[in-house]
Amino acid sequence: MTARERADTLPEMVSFVLHGVLAALLAGAAPAPPLADPGAPAAAAPVPSDLKAAIDKILAAPQLARATIGVAVIDTATGAVLYEHDADAPINPASNVKLVTTAAALALLGPEHRYVTRLEIAKDTRKDGVIAGDLFLRGGGDPALVTADLYELASLLYARGITQIDGAVVVDGTAFDRDELPPGYDQKSELAAYRALSSAASVNFNTFVVHVQPGSVGQPAVASIEPPAPSLRIRASIKTIAGARDQIKASRAATADGATEIVLTGTIGAKIDGLSLRYPVDDPSRYAGEVLVQVLADRGIKVASGVKIGAAPADASPIATHRSEPLAALIRGVNKLSNNFMAEQILKSLDTAAPATFAGAVARVREHLTAHGITDVGIKLTNGSGLYDTNRLSARQIATLLHRVGQDFRIAPDFIASLPIMGVDGTLQTRLRGSAVARYIRAKTGTLNQASALSGYAGAEGKPPLAFAILIGDIDRGTVRAARLAQDQIAEELARAAAARG
Repeated sequence: MTARERADTLPEMVSFVLHGVLAALLAGAAPAPPLADPGAPAAAAPVPSDLKAAIDKILAAPQLARATIGVAVIDTATGAVLYEHDADAPINPASNVKLVTTAAALALLGPEHRYVTRLEIAKDTRKDGVIAGDLFLRGGGDPALVTADLYELASLLYARGITQIDGAVVVDGTAFDRDELPPGYDQKSELAAYRALSSAASVNFNTFVVHVQPGSVGQPAVASIEPPAPSLRIRASIKTIAGARDQIKASRAATADGATEIVLTGTIGAKIDGLSLRYPVDDPSRYAGEVLVQVLADRGIKVASGVKIGAAPADASPIATHRSEPLAALIRGVNKLSNNFMAEQILKSLDTAAPATFAGAVARVREHLTAHGITDVGIKLTNGSGLYDTNRLSARQIATLLHRVGQDFRIAPDFIASLPIMGVDGTLQTRLRGSAVARYIRAKTGTLNQASALSGYAGAEGKPPLAFAILIGDIDRGTVRAARLAQDQIAEELARAAAARG
């Protein structure tokens, strides 16, 4: 896979532009209480014979003969199971794990929850326009903090008359136990933005962008890094060729002074209007500090001693604060665009321990599921995004979760709104486009080399929706298209069945 192909698989990554003014302060809103248990789904109800026959026929496609397939359909009006096929088989759900992560987050934190990032100073260090000491960047695990938000913080400092930091920018990421790859991410070593490290102090999804601009045919292309950071270097050997195709390969190397160097080789077509390729950083906390130092300089605030990593002192107090968008808005990036980094950040923030760990967060999610009647049998949860081959869920467990969430008015509207609309947006933008039932299906996709999933809701005007989960495992690259086709066909049948009910 080329560097550009990797970038094209990341629609969830946003550009470094201002995405909002300072969010309003919360007025002490409390998290939503745990999801009420409406009781276990009722026993299987009579299924219209034509629906059962239609789904059975779809699943009998010869391309899926060797696949492991789990399907469960629940009537949200009654809780009755309308259809099941190996519904209890534990299957790799791929990015359908994000449904579990976001549903638990809405219930445990509340849709109104915001992540807080602060600039702090120690007691008695502010003197006129100078901070006579260090400036502390205290990360709160914000999954969507970008350079524009750091400019907002720097502007608040500037508005307070600060023009100089005599010490360093000290990055405090102690809200999380460490900067790390999420569990299971060590299965591969891809240089890909969707495989970014998690950290309490993060910026730009812990990634950076390399811009590549072609020259004249036969001349080298020009490459640059955004945002610029001292710990990031680039070495490009890209030749400009005729046409509008590119073939760029990327690798990573460490320099003698501890920086990360991205090495780019290959070709780029002269007719291409530039490329923007995104890669993960190796040291997220230091990167956040470096970007902040650059932003402060741009706002006319000098930092004397660069960047350090450490904890803010007990007497530190905030001098500038940024609050993220509400969780209800953030989870749209997770589910509609399948943003792995955001999913992992949100998951880790669910741990109530200090510092938060992935193990503690996963344990809390499992407790939440079990407490609300979702059987723990066969469940294997290791991370919040579903990346790689470390998670197992059954179609019944996912469909039951969707049914339960749909019954809880406190979180259901925000959860359902976070799901891609079939044929309209997100990862379902091109699927069933033009179908009469396209807008009546909201669902989360999941795609890995060995697994494909589609779970969500299929409804109709004036009718309660059907909650469904379709998990297909033990496939190969050649079977992914057949798996998606089967999922789309089943979803279409379910939407028609919902519309046909009395």
